[in-house]
Amino acid sequence: MHAIVPVAGKGTRLRPHTYSVPKPLLPVAGKPVLGHILETLMEGGISRVTLIVGYMGEEIVSWARESYDLEVDFAVQEVMNGLGSAIGLAEPLVDEGPVLIALGDTIFDANMEKIGASGRNLIGTRKVDDPRRFGVVVEEGDRVVRLVEKPAEFVSDLAIVGLYYFRSSGRLMEAIGKLVSIGKKTRGEYQLTDAMQLMIDDGEDFGTFRIEGWFDCGKTETLLETNSRLLQRSGSAVLGEVTDSVIIDPVHIAEGAHISCSVVGPGVTIRSGVTMDDCIVRQSIIGRDTTLGCSILESSLLGRNVEVRDQTGLLNVGDCCRVVSG
Repeated sequence: MHAIVPVAGKGTRLRPHTYSVPKPLLPVAGKPVLGHILETLMEGGISRVTLIVGYMGEEIVSWARESYDLEVDFAVQEVMNGLGSAIGLAEPLVDEGPVLIALGDTIFDANMEKIGASGRNLIGTRKVDDPRRFGVVVEEGDRVVRLVEKPAEFVSDLAIVGLYYFRSSGRLMEAIGKLVSIGKKTRGEYQLTDAMQLMIDDGEDFGTFRIEGWFDCGKTETLLETNSRLLQRSGSAVLGEVTDSVIIDPVHIAEGAHISCSVVGPGVTIRSGVTMDDCIVRQSIIGRDTTLGCSILESSLLGRNVEVRDQTGLLNVGDCCRVVSG
């Protein structure tokens, strides 16, 4: 099966980290965000992926091709004018068969094998307490009749979570083409939900499926929360060298990391090449080749090649920085 994964955004809410690393390649629970997404897709039978890239796109495509046994192609989104427009860029790369769309900044947990077996167009949903923050689906029985983007008044609590199955990619592309040709925009952008509404109005059958796990990676706070939740699900992996230290599960310490005289965890991801001595670190992500000494950190996100010494509290530090006292 073929999947389209849009990853063209600049990730401005995750700066300074996304100045040097594209958002889909930021680490969470031992691997890049995109790694979690691609592995879930592969478990569901996906063998081909089209990445919709923009900012630092070549790095994303190269990483995906080198890391996974997938057929990976791409299209470039030069103008950020909506998810519908982004998906439409894949039209020359799709056939008439089914296609799955998965947003590139959300890690999800779903039964992928059942999705394609339904024979229907499907929208991944999850019940939420405040549907005003999301696009939502309105159902009659088991059939979707309307899609509403961020409703001001309550119409449904089934939020659209960023995973979609279309039984005909050709019909999807026709709807997106019509959306663009009539110039229909919502909040200044061509929305995928508007294209799907055109399909529904034209008689296409849409149902929903529930997403059990839905993990946002769009900003620093949610990236750290997702890191902690995924570690709780997967359990600890201590692959690096740990001496005279206390490890509080769950953590992920990569091979090539060196931890001494420290307390690490819970909810900590440490990448390869990290050296840590005489530290306490909780609920944090520590990037590759970073050095920490005599520090107590919590809810911190450190990039690659960072040096931190004699610090206490919360740090959000991008690549190639030095934070020391004195």
